[in-house]
Amino acid sequence: MESATLAAIDVGSNAIRLKIVEVKSDGTVEEVYQHRAPVRLGHEVFLTGFLNDSVIESAIEAFGEFRAVIDKMKVHTTRAIATSATREAINGDNLVNRIYNSSGVKIEPISGGEEARLVQLAVTRKADIRNRVALVIDIGGGSVEFDVIDHGSIIYSNSLRLGTVRLQETFLRTDTISDLQILLLRAYMEQLLETTLDAINKYDIDIVLGTGGNVEEFGKQLGVLDPDNNEFPRDVRFVPLRDFQRFVREISRLSVGERMEQYGMAPDRADVILPAGLVLTEVVSNIIGARGLYAANVGLKDGLLAEMADRHRNSWDVTSAEAEIIKAAMALGNKYHFHVGHAKQVRYLSERLFDQLGQIHHLSSASRLLLSVAAVLHEVGGYVNPTSHHKHSYYLIRNSEIVGLNEEQIELIANIARYHRKAFPDPNKTSHFHFQRLSYTEKEQVARLAAILRIADALDYQHKSIVADLRVKIYDDAIEIDVRSFDDCLLERWHLQEKGELFVQTFGRSIRLLVNGKVAEQID
Repeated sequence: MESATLAAIDVGSNAIRLKIVEVKSDGTVEEVYQHRAPVRLGHEVFLTGFLNDSVIESAIEAFGEFRAVIDKMKVHTTRAIATSATREAINGDNLVNRIYNSSGVKIEPISGGEEARLVQLAVTRKADIRNRVALVIDIGGGSVEFDVIDHGSIIYSNSLRLGTVRLQETFLRTDTISDLQILLLRAYMEQLLETTLDAINKYDIDIVLGTGGNVEEFGKQLGVLDPDNNEFPRDVRFVPLRDFQRFVREISRLSVGERMEQYGMAPDRADVILPAGLVLTEVVSNIIGARGLYAANVGLKDGLLAEMADRHRNSWDVTSAEAEIIKAAMALGNKYHFHVGHAKQVRYLSERLFDQLGQIHHLSSASRLLLSVAAVLHEVGGYVNPTSHHKHSYYLIRNSEIVGLNEEQIELIANIARYHRKAFPDPNKTSHFHFQRLSYTEKEQVARLAAILRIADALDYQHKSIVADLRVKIYDDAIEIDVRSFDDCLLERWHLQEKGELFVQTFGRSIRLLVNGKVAEQID
């Protein structure tokens, strides 16, 4: 294997961070450069909805400096990801385009779910929590991500708008902070946290870890080596809850300048350290059995670099990554009380159909994953109302975060689920606005995958998983589906006549159904 130099840039709401590593020919990874540019993209954006012009200029300047370093170090691959400030800003695209034009670096705004996945990857590579149930809290400038990781897999994930810059500019804008300001912030914070804390406490949490610049600062100020977890690296420090609470009380009585002087904090850390401390102590103190917080000393850029290094070494486990996405989709389905057996069966049949129809759908494995997730979640809209549940499925999926998927993928999945029944996708109908805004290629993709999903759904019409397997033969004017079943599939055959019409329209082939090798009688 050839060695390679890789760079990751984390475009956060409070700072922009660059980290460069070298993947050596023996597969080992060594850090060669790291820099933090104090550019607060989140300044004013959470209040006005727009990135500040002067902040955009500072970000462009920082990327110019990063570009010079990247070129000097002959970096092979560079990836830059952006979080809530860029994601939420109305003019976020302006930042992305201007930085690309000036530096050649393409920024990828990522969802909260993707943040969760990268943080999980960073933490599990840093600390051995394979036999633990861990709560990981990633506190950034715009949002806080909460992930429950059970033996390495995310089993619960949620994102709340409790980021430090957001809270500081909303509640703590003055240099010295009054008791009333803290009281208002606590009331706001407790209201947002209540449901999330209840959900987290349903799990038997063994350990709480934190990531982000503020957590690193708490680790530096208060962290100790914990004899109960001596298998952790020495830079993973434990912050005892009582010391943590005392420290937060102390800094709440100090001005920003006094925090800088007494604790050696940088200006852009000293002003946001208080909201970070208030959020973290509130969370940790309400987690059953938690003694404190471990500062993991990793972040998004580390998770991104771990994936980049694995891909370079051809050791990235695609199957495992996709399995994590399906787990996250199943967890979302459980949230909306879906029919687990039906979801699994429709996913299975969808995948079997997709794999055997490749010569006519011409879609990639990435499309197969979208179909699988849509099959799992296609009926979650029944939680809102069984009537028109396909429409409810669309907006429930579209407004959810699925760990490992970006917003574009979630939009496509929501559309596929939307069209698993009733009206066909129609770009000419104003009521199909969500379909209209897709590109031509995406429209084709959705139509083909929705057509396959409809067949799979029809073949489990009774929600009893009566189809054990299927085989597909493709002809010039038709496809033949031979299902193996202990049943005559009468209801499934009847339902397929209606739900197969989208397939006929999309692929120009009729559908012939066989049951255990025998031609099924046409139902009038």
